[in-house]
Amino acid sequence: MTVFPSEQPPVDPIQVELDDELDSLEARIAGLRQRRIIQTANITNSRSSQTILKRLRSAPKSLETEDNNPLNSIASSNSQKQLTHNQECLYRICSGVTTFKVKDPDPCSIDNGAVLGVRIEAFQSGRFIRPYYVFLNRHHPDSSAWRVHRHTVPPCIPLDSLVDRYLPAPTQSGDLLKGPKQALPRFVKALRSHIVAYHNRITVIASMRRAFGLGANKEQGEGRELIFSDISPADAEAKHIRLEWMDGRIGRAVISSKGKILKCVVIGEDGRDRTTERVVLGGGGRVEGITGRLL
Repeated sequence: MTVFPSEQPPVDPIQVELDDELDSLEARIAGLRQRRIIQTANITNSRSSQTILKRLRSAPKSLETEDNNPLNSIASSNSQKQLTHNQECLYRICSGVTTFKVKDPDPCSIDNGAVLGVRIEAFQSGRFIRPYYVFLNRHHPDSSAWRVHRHTVPPCIPLDSLVDRYLPAPTQSGDLLKGPKQALPRFVKALRSHIVAYHNRITVIASMRRAFGLGANKEQGEGRELIFSDISPADAEAKHIRLEWMDGRIGRAVISSKGKILKCVVIGEDGRDRTTERVVLGGGGRVEGITGRLL
């Protein structure tokens, strides 16, 4: 029995052109909406706008009834929302770590369910992301030593090694619990440093992909000859960046937790490309400037 391949319907070039035009229009609409939000925030935060709004708020009620302009109420509402947003952003920037108390509902929990919560803020691509939480409780009701009860830290962060270093568990010695002194502030500081460094590396890789036309939105790379076929993290912690050039070269860059490029290897058909390696390691070795050095 002979099986004939199914014929593919012919592609309508007009339909393809219309789809591309619709995608372009949707991208422009999204960009204009984002621009409107930014412009509204800039106008609301300007000194002249705040002066006018203060004058409207302090105006007598008799004048308010006479000048019942709906734009005034809209401007006042937008101003209040913007002030609330500014206050929240300022708090999250200045207070990267906050603590709070939590009650464990488990009736068999240690220390009557007393739990210490730690909230860690982080940025990615210039935006706040969902905070990370670490919940700690006591090892024993008679002990002051902390242990991690629950957490939302991603697996790529070495939480266990940080706990072993800064929150060592006490050992039983007769009726007493003995052990090295714990350093909870240093543990939280080191954990936040790892989280921030991880998101900084992810942001750098994403910006490199956009700059070289490899991201989902390729408008930034249009009109430029493609240099790379792929730029991606080579491990879960994003400490290794894999670089694949269009001409077949393959590179690997190792990044420290502080954002410094420690090592770089680029291999092509003729062996190692040490010229490109020096370019990657140049500029003080900072990962933030790798895009400009490779362009």
